[in-house]
Amino acid sequence: MSHIKPTGGPGATGPLGPSDAPKAPAAPVATGTSATPAAASPTDAVVAALRERRITPDEAVRQLTDIALHRAGVPASARPQVESRMRALLGSDPTLGGLLRRMDASIPEE
Repeated sequence: MSHIKPTGGPGATGPLGPSDAPKAPAAPVATGTSATPAAASPTDAVVAALRERRITPDEAVRQLTDIALHRAGVPASARPQVESRMRALLGSDPTLGGLLRRMDASIPEE
């Protein structure tokens, strides 16, 4: 029997990480629906919008990519190159590709 305990402690929000992680500006959600609660992280807002079918899986991937670039502090001038590398990784990595397929998102092609 395994005694593996979940990580993240009391502030954990599940697979998206701890709720005390650095916050990025709220990600745009591509619909005319009401705003998400202020306490929700940008990634939580994207996941909720995807689950509620307010955005497509491909739009969710785009928004999550934008959040990752913002959190990493990628300057605007470098974003196209970094986004291209991220798409190449998403399209070539079997684990990431499997995750994209599970959420019915397109696998990027370079």
